[in-house]
Amino acid sequence: MKLRFAILLAAALMLSGKPVMADTFSISAGAFAVQSEYKGSDARVLPTPIIDYEGTRFYLKNTEAGVFLWNDGMQKVSLGVNLLPQYFRSSKSDDYAMKQLDNRNITVLATLRYNLTTDFGSLNLSASGDITGTTDGFMASASYAYPIHWGGLSVVPLAGVMFSSSDFNDYYYGISHSEARRSGFNYYSPDSSITPFVGVKAIYAFTDHWSVFASWNMTFLDDEIKDSPMVDRDTQHIFGGGITYTF
Repeated sequence: MKLRFAILLAAALMLSGKPVMADTFSISAGAFAVQSEYKGSDARVLPTPIIDYEGTRFYLKNTEAGVFLWNDGMQKVSLGVNLLPQYFRSSKSDDYAMKQLDNRNITVLATLRYNLTTDFGSLNLSASGDITGTTDGFMASASYAYPIHWGGLSVVPLAGVMFSSSDFNDYYYGISHSEARRSGFNYYSPDSSITPFVGVKAIYAFTDHWSVFASWNMTFLDDEIKDSPMVDRDTQHIFGGGITYTF
């Protein structure tokens, strides 16, 4: 509860920022293949319509919507609400012990973001707190991206790191005493984690309005996550691609 009040207070103190950007609006249709870190769970292929709108005050990007608290073109501060599409369904696992565990559900985060864009690339910082009480967890991330352009082709490599609190990790990767009795797994309660990630996105614009994209991200799982009886890999990969129309 204190975390929720802290995020809202930070927003109230920063609402004097003046927006200067013109509206941008695009719609994408594509699919993402998400490799599951959970034992016995198959990769998920998700058809994903993506709406990307950025106005003078409000924005909508995929599963996040929010307001700009400051936007001078180079620096942006925003406060948004977004879905964290992480979950586990015990009935979908091929592993007998995993089938005895409780489900882990999608949660909703309040996220405060800062973005700095210069000729030397883009720096992104974020701090997120669970506002549903699902995990009572906290996450923070920092990433850097540098776009490279060749005519209509843009390639954007990125690298970053994510912090996840012990509450967050315990919900998604912990084994409770009751689950341990049912499944045969050992009781497990992870601490907080620091998880590096890298990725690259390629975009090719073949008209002023139409473009195609492809992306790949890899996360290097922290020991607190890898040591969970629920997890059977060291890294997680996400592949995506699709087509975009920009108005």
